[in-house]
Amino acid sequence: MARFCPLYSGSSGNSIYLSAGGTSLLVDVGVSCKALVTAMSQRELDPAGLGGILVTHEHSDHVQGLRVFLKRYSLPVYGSSETLDYLTAYDKVPSGATLVPVEPGRPFAVGNLMATAFDTPHDSVHSVGYRVETPDGHHIGIATDLGHYSRQVRSNLLGCDLVMLESNYEENMLLACPVYPYLLKQRIRSPQGHLSNLDCSKATVELVQQGTTRILLGHLSKETNTENNAYQATAGQLAQAGIVLGRDVLLGVAKRENANGVIVF
Repeated sequence: MARFCPLYSGSSGNSIYLSAGGTSLLVDVGVSCKALVTAMSQRELDPAGLGGILVTHEHSDHVQGLRVFLKRYSLPVYGSSETLDYLTAYDKVPSGATLVPVEPGRPFAVGNLMATAFDTPHDSVHSVGYRVETPDGHHIGIATDLGHYSRQVRSNLLGCDLVMLESNYEENMLLACPVYPYLLKQRIRSPQGHLSNLDCSKATVELVQQGTTRILLGHLSKETNTENNAYQATAGQLAQAGIVLGRDVLLGVAKRENANGVIVF
């Protein structure tokens, strides 16, 4: 039995909890230690029982709470060597923290879980997503912060039972956004930026056709997206492909600032 819960998801902070086979871990600590512990307690999740932290990349909305959290809970941190070097150089982790570099494409164990990092196209020192295999053979794929749905991302998400995929912005809302300058809009729309609702929705069709039964849309922009826009974009693409929600796949949207319910499968 696996348990999966996005605790925070969005440009203000990201953290995901997952567990199976007696091992639990976090993907990213992008909110304060206090906020994260509170969110976990609201879902009766025990931070003291964690076996490690997987870090996707060094941007603040993914690591801003890491240093304080590690002072309270001494855990190994896994990430690309470039990301771990950045965290050390910029004092994002406490002195003496256990940092474990991972190589994309090479599986590594975190307790009873097997994880594999894969490259994601994003403007960071080295951004990765993760595919995690549980002891009973379930696969969970996590891919946010990607400017396009690359071959590496696709190949690592296909066949996963549950996928959390970025659905960051709605194109027209982004172009009309009054608070984003032109250069930021171009950065978000670039091949190294973020994934739009449309591109996300197209990717989900093949995922479901290849066996994915649970999809969570994540990392929604507060300024250039809404939960309804993201959900309807993907629901519409799935419907056009003859995929029936509730029968062929369960579709949800990860909330920005409140922990989602725990998905058990």
